Amino acid sequence: MPNTPKRTPPSGLLSLQEITGRLERTLERSPADETELVWLEVGRHRAANRGQRVEVHESRERTILVRVLDRGRVGSHRTGTYEVPELESAVRMAIAQSRSREPLSGLRHLPADETPIATSDPLYDAEIARLDAETARELLRSARRRSERLALEWTDARVAVFNSRGVRRQVAVTTATFEARCDGRPGGGWAAGASRTLEGLALERIVARARQRHVSGAVGELPTEAVPAVLSPEAVTALCDILNRVAFSAISYYEGSSFLRQHLNVQVFDRDFHLRDDGTDPRGLPFPFDLEGSAKRSVELILKGTPKTPALDQRQAALLGLAPTAHAIAGNDARALNLFMLPGEDDDQDLLQAADGGIWLGWIDHLECFEPTRVQIRAHVRGVRRIRHGRLAEPLPDLTWEDGLLRAFSSLLALGKKVVLRSSPDGYLGGFSAPAVAISDLGELRPL
Repeated sequence: MPNTPKRTPPSGLLSLQEITGRLERTLERSPADETELVWLEVGRHRAANRGQRVEVHESRERTILVRVLDRGRVGSHRTGTYEVPELESAVRMAIAQSRSREPLSGLRHLPADETPIATSDPLYDAEIARLDAETARELLRSARRRSERLALEWTDARVAVFNSRGVRRQVAVTTATFEARCDGRPGGGWAAGASRTLEGLALERIVARARQRHVSGAVGELPTEAVPAVLSPEAVTALCDILNRVAFSAISYYEGSSFLRQHLNVQVFDRDFHLRDDGTDPRGLPFPFDLEGSAKRSVELILKGTPKTPALDQRQAALLGLAPTAHAIAGNDARALNLFMLPGEDDDQDLLQAADGGIWLGWIDHLECFEPTRVQIRAHVRGVRRIRHGRLAEPLPDLTWEDGLLRAFSSLLALGKKVVLRSSPDGYLGGFSAPAVAISDLGELRPL
């Protein structure tokens, strides 16, 4: 009988050893000139309370991305199957797609980065991997007070990138994220955080931060004139995320919707605004390589208010005539997933004093960019409070905020020295770190 791999139940995660065996055999049997296989396997879990009851949900995903280079033509295919014969079929599908395309002069061969992996910091936490529904329920019950809503999410993932030019990258990672909300009414407190380890998450500190931001009482009136504002670190990470997606992704730059097309190497932000991507920095959620297998490194996206480069994989870099930045993600795109907005030297009291007479923005949801070329955003803002005499004062109504990030980040009054870390949207490939900021004024504000 042929030596076929043992079938694993769809609900289980394969080990890195099992994944490696399947990828090696598929590469050996590929008829394409060059073949690349990217394996993404992740278990997702979420525990959140609804009143006294804690509900737990889980899901598992398996995606294998196939890319071939055959006779100078590139083809790709995506599948969720994992047995070797099925993977071979996915390779043939990618080859068939390549034959309908013209040769691509900008990509003469698949990437073959031999740079040693730089990070040796723990990426996998056995305590997170062992978390079950009952343990998660007990964690939330012990941390919660009446009327508070808590949510714990955790992921256990395996990522492997193999290609026929000798790239062999593989890693197992875990991530835990936590959110705490004190009261959903105006003046409610909210805080969040993320870590590769359960111990590093420090749930009690996140809950304490949410409680500190919460206030009850009569809701005040919005200022009628333009006033300064302090944005919480959680709000700033959300803004950095959308700025990254609509302006610094490879596809937005290639298609011309990014403002970088006109403002690359031109100072458009405050000189104190620095945005760096670094998958090797243990202060974030490090991840050692991109989805082409290129080793991560430190890349300045914004330096002293000046945009320096979009995120680029090998193919996009060749097409655009720019240097690759090791930011390949799934699909025909590249994106920075280990962002650090560099902090300043101001403590919380300095920030509130700099924006005295203004408002505090606790958190942002329903965030959208409706004009990418000017990074015009619209969002709901909650946990809003007035700032009086350098302190957080009465609650204000939840708001709809419209503004341009080119304008908002060009008028920084102060930068906090404490940062908050949140996971990237995928939940395991990286995370975003940012401080609180004080800005001179907001754009259009109106009650929800």
